[in-house]
Amino acid sequence: MFGFGKKVDKGAWAEAIYGKKLKDPSQVPEAELSAMTDGMLMQHERIIIDSLQIIKTTKNADTKQGRIDLCRKHVDQMEKLKPFANSKQLALINECEDKVKKGTR
Repeated sequence: MFGFGKKVDKGAWAEAIYGKKLKDPSQVPEAELSAMTDGMLMQHERIIIDSLQIIKTTKNADTKQGRIDLCRKHVDQMEKLKPFANSKQLALINECEDKVKKGTR
């Protein structure tokens, strides 16, 4: 099992990954869901890091606010994956949440 050693709701996990209900989520291997979770989290992290850099350096208020909003959107997307995250993934989510809190004050 991935996650926290508990039974995982593969239907909810697959829906969080694919953005829609699958007909038979039990057919999707947990390893595939975990790999997809890794990829999505890394993509969210990259966008957050790039956006935080722009927030620090821009003098344009609209750009800054747009990037703050973008960071929050990506943290929200990461939050949807939290119930299915393994310890490494959970650490990444928490790290990104902290970076956004500090970088958008």
